[in-house]
Amino acid sequence: MPTTPAPDLLEHARSLLPDVGALRRELHRHPELGLDLPRTQATVIEALAGLPLDTRPGATIGSVVGDPRGGYGPVVLLRAEVDALAMTEDTGQPCASEHPGAMHACGHDAHTAMLVGTARVLIERYDELRGTVRCMF
Repeated sequence: MPTTPAPDLLEHARSLLPDVGALRRELHRHPELGLDLPRTQATVIEALAGLPLDTRPGATIGSVVGDPRGGYGPVVLLRAEVDALAMTEDTGQPCASEHPGAMHACGHDAHTAMLVGTARVLIERYDELRGTVRCMF
């Protein structure tokens, strides 16, 4: 039995838009390059805090993996890139990069924020899933 009826699923997802948008802007302001992404990693871990996920940082790169506790069956991976590009942002937008020479011109900030939102929606319906949904950032 769904914990959230199907018609309410879209409404639930829409209710997360302000938080997802705020997370995207935070990530956009603080881009990091390459595989050493300590601030991004900490921001993602903080955004997932409180969810019933086994969340762990990557050991050698700035990644994060979140697995729902429990689960059985096949594993499906949902993945979002988290790094930025070596470019200077000159958009003048309020959430523009605060780091000269680095910006999220690639959309990875949006992908990361959307995956956090997806984890929040899926975890509420986890008992309906036939397997594990692994979120990898």
